[in-house]
This record gives sequence, structure tokens and C-alpha cells, in this order.
Amino acid sequence: MHTLTIEIPEQFEKKSVLLSIAVQLYQKGALTAKQAGDLAEISMNELVYHSLSDNDPTKALIKPEKAYASTEEWIENLKKEQNYKGFDKERMRKLADEMDIQEPLELLLSQLTK
Repeated sequence: MHTLTIEIPEQFEKKSVLLSIAVQLYQKGALTAKQAGDLAEISMNELVYHSLSDNDPTKALIKPEKAYASTEEWIENLKKEQNYKGFDKERMRKLADEMDIQEPLELLLSQLTK
């Protein structure tokens, strides 16, 4: 492995320069997505996002990940985005009663593995 030292002028932000170098090396096949992501200190998803041209329709499908402080924060954000209201036990009980399932639970579970 070679070491390269680059002095970056003050007007350039280190993170954007690293991202640019990482994307170029990834596109040329000199680095894997993981290696390039590690170099730029971003996820592979973000690397792929930045590797695509602005007019590439795939770019609209890939959003750079937002950094969350914790898994709980990420889950709460997903709940908010998807308007999740929680599990409705009463509704599930009503649906189960309407189905009137007569088979024992063990038999139903055993059929799942066939």
C-alpha cells in the first residue's frame, strides 16, 4: 500500500476533496465501493449516490443516508415517515374471530416449513 500526502488549499473543504478523489478512484476501478467509502468517510450507499451523474434516473431512487444518533432515533423517524400507529390488538382479534380458524396452532406452524 502506498501513502500519498496532499496539501489542500484553504478554500477547499477536506471532506469534499476526499469525496471527489474517492469517487474518481471508485469509477476507475482502483478502489472498491467499501474502500472508497472508507476513504471519503461515508457509507457505500452515499458513495454510489455521489458517483452517479445528476441526470441519472437511478439517483432519484438512492438517497444519502441521514446519520442518526441511535437505532431508536432511526426507528422513531421511520415511524413518523410511514405514519405508523402501532399494532392494533383489538382489530387483529376481530380479524382472527372472523376467520374462525379451527386447526390447532401446532398444525398451522408445521405447515409453514413444508
